[in-house]
Amino acid sequence: MVETPEIMHPPRAPNGTLDRKGRMTAWPFSRLWRVSGSTLFQMTVVAALLATVLGDCGPPPNLNFAFQMEKFNETSYKERTRVHYSCRPGFFKTSSRTYITCENGEWRYDTFCVRKKCSNPGELRNGEVILKPDYSFGSHVEFNCLEGYVLIGSPISYCEIQDRNVGWSHRFPQCEIAKCKAPPSISNGRHNAGYEDVYPYGSSVTYSCNPRFSLIGDASISCTVENKTNGVWRPSPPTCKRVTCTQPQVKHGKITFGLGPTYTYKDSITFECNKGFALRGRETIHCGADNNWDPSPPTCEISCFYPPVIDHGRPKLTTHTFTANKANYECDKGYILVGNPTITCSYSRWSGPPPQCKALCPTPEIEHGNLLVGKDQFLESENVTIQCDSGYAVVGPQNITCLEDRTWYPEVPKCEWVVPAGCEQVLAGKKLMQCLPNPEDVKMALELYKLSLEIELLEIHRDKEKKSILEPSL
Repeated sequence: MVETPEIMHPPRAPNGTLDRKGRMTAWPFSRLWRVSGSTLFQMTVVAALLATVLGDCGPPPNLNFAFQMEKFNETSYKERTRVHYSCRPGFFKTSSRTYITCENGEWRYDTFCVRKKCSNPGELRNGEVILKPDYSFGSHVEFNCLEGYVLIGSPISYCEIQDRNVGWSHRFPQCEIAKCKAPPSISNGRHNAGYEDVYPYGSSVTYSCNPRFSLIGDASISCTVENKTNGVWRPSPPTCKRVTCTQPQVKHGKITFGLGPTYTYKDSITFECNKGFALRGRETIHCGADNNWDPSPPTCEISCFYPPVIDHGRPKLTTHTFTANKANYECDKGYILVGNPTITCSYSRWSGPPPQCKALCPTPEIEHGNLLVGKDQFLESENVTIQCDSGYAVVGPQNITCLEDRTWYPEVPKCEWVVPAGCEQVLAGKKLMQCLPNPEDVKMALELYKLSLEIELLEIHRDKEKKSILEPSL
């Protein structure tokens, strides 16, 4: 239903009219000079109010909670027009104002229909109820059972329309304790359960085999829940099987524990190799369900004897034999290890060459000189070059080498002062300063020596004056 209110028209103005849409139509500007002032002002105000307040609205919207009571084909609706709605199924009315209104060119309304609610699902014994998000129309609930229980019924229910109201789509389920059928029987064996048809969750039974048969698998199984719906026995029941392993023969070895002659499932034996041989593999093996030993029997191989000897070092021994073992080397004090410090015994042989212990020569001390390479220690066979200070020359070989005995060869040279040309025949006091190794130091020494002589002369002069004064008095 559409309600169209009456529009209040303004007083009829001389020399002017209103069009069909309620808008003012003025006469041409050339004729307005004939209209009186008060009438012209009244026409102008009314025209402005109608232009801003009275606006058309488009077709009414589709509401998700209500529908139009009647359908109309109009595409434009006047100001203050009302369109009445009715609540959709699943919703109920919360206000008597079940309409929308055209205001300022827009449809305006307050929500007047809300969702109906289904009954509270309550609690689920031995389970839980999960609301998503509540129990109003369109929502749903989920049901879960506790561990050891199975769900009887639908795990989900929707709040839906039923007749003129809403209700749950499925009856609420129940949680019953899981039950398993009678445990399965096995060939050549039996279990300790009774003769019940069903067993509750958590029940367990144990199997045993007939004489001369071995039990393969877990002896006990339990009633568990699968997919929250079925009771099943887990793990799978064992089997009873005849298992026989023959006694293995290990060349150059013997059995030290579990001597046969026959072996059945899970029986174990332990091996030991003869002197001079080393065990390769596991020393203890077990008889498997497939009548074979697990793992395979070991072998006894010729041992790796003492590791290679190296100069200025030694291997650190941890066992008497070295098969599948390692030898770690260390050097004497003053030597450093060069190469891989560890070798491994594999197939009766040591892997790779052993490392070497290289000597460490100390840095040579050279007065008035130094080394081109500054280091604290030098390796065996390492060469160094000697360089003397300015005014000094190397006396001996300039290059020396670090030897195995931690000494330098040739002998560490010296740096001696070199007399400049022209200073061989130096007269006293002539060219003395420029021919000395450190002229500034010598100059300072001479100045001090001169000062000491002057002090000495002053003391001698003073003593003479004292003596001359005393003699006349005598």
